[in-house]
Amino acid sequence: MCSSDLDMVEERLPRAEIIFERFSNEERLCVIYSLRCNLECGHCNVSSSPRRKERLTLEEALAMLRDGAALGKRHVTFSGGEIFLYYKDLVVMVAEAGRLGYEVDVETNAFFATTPEAAEAKLRPLAETGLRGMCLSCDAYHLDSFGLERPINAYRAGVALDLLVEVNFCPSERPEVDAEIRQRLIDERIPFLENPLLNRGRARDSSLVALGRTPAHLPACDSLNTTVHPVGDVFACCELESDNPRMRRTPVFLGNLRERPGLLAQSGASEKMIEAFYDPDSPAFFKRLLETAPAFARLRSQRFLSICDFCMTALADEACVSAVQAALRREA
Repeated sequence: MCSSDLDMVEERLPRAEIIFERFSNEERLCVIYSLRCNLECGHCNVSSSPRRKERLTLEEALAMLRDGAALGKRHVTFSGGEIFLYYKDLVVMVAEAGRLGYEVDVETNAFFATTPEAAEAKLRPLAETGLRGMCLSCDAYHLDSFGLERPINAYRAGVALDLLVEVNFCPSERPEVDAEIRQRLIDERIPFLENPLLNRGRARDSSLVALGRTPAHLPACDSLNTTVHPVGDVFACCELESDNPRMRRTPVFLGNLRERPGLLAQSGASEKMIEAFYDPDSPAFFKRLLETAPAFARLRSQRFLSICDFCMTALADEACVSAVQAALRREA
């Protein structure tokens, strides 16, 4: 089947759901519980592996859930690494998040779904205590480890339990394998999202990472959910790498929860500033500042691999940060 035929078949699939679209940026929280994973995939944007030891404690995660709820967070994603390696903790966290009023999602490679029955046995207790969505990876990077049957089993079990299931397919450097996976998902009537590689973690060395673009041609960020890392770092965006010194030098970095207990409750101003920086309707929107603020002039012709790279460069400059804050004061 040629690519145009595949496109026509995909158009007849149900629309692939995007989990985070249900809530605004300021309502979302992501808890990366651990960087330990049963796999070591070449495209992993947090460089997780079986050898990584970094993790939150259950008490730290529960405290962040409570602080987030007090600030108006309404959606939480539990991720990793592979969060199902900590299944007992996950059950507790999902139940507490549900009690606090969160809509709860989880990200997984579905290693546990060896059979339809095994998938249902793991997911049902979570669905009964608050889990509402699940994000699955289904691509060539996982295929070598356990094939397609496990994510397919997890997808079907999740749908049967009335979960919103998002299937993510990431193109690889093996197009023939990609074609087989896409065709299998189409044959199984499983809608999926096709996501490009980001220049984060191990994926940054891939030949598939997009070429640099000037800031005016960068897409606006739509993943500003506050993120808690296994080392205790908290960012006002989906920053994926816990060992990123450049991001720590910007207002996106809110601090470390182990050094500043309760920091989430004190982060409102920084979160609002970052939200405005990426909001097309805000006077502090980065594309507007590129045209109007002298501090941003030097960035106009530079090329960046992603919106994250641009943010790290712009917001590490005190003059640029001052320009953002001045624009917000004028609006107020």
